[in-house]
Amino acid sequence: MKRLGYVFGFLVLLLLAAICAVAFPGVMEGFGGIVIWTFLAYCALIVVAQLISAMIAARKMIEGIFDDYYTKKKSSKQIMLR
Repeated sequence: MKRLGYVFGFLVLLLLAAICAVAFPGVMEGFGGIVIWTFLAYCALIVVAQLISAMIAARKMIEGIFDDYYTKKKSSKQIMLR
């Protein structure tokens, strides 16, 4: 069900990009304008998705670095003397 929502959202974004390409005056020289703008919108969607995933990964990496620093407790080890 969740995947269907993602697919539906993607199709809506793709159609909105195509509608914007049609509404833009002067670029529509036949069918090529729609294809070019749809391709550019798809590329932009890929770039944004990659940026979001990169920012999430960077955030988790930074949290991991500082989490180790603040959660380590200094404790002494027991030494057995003989």
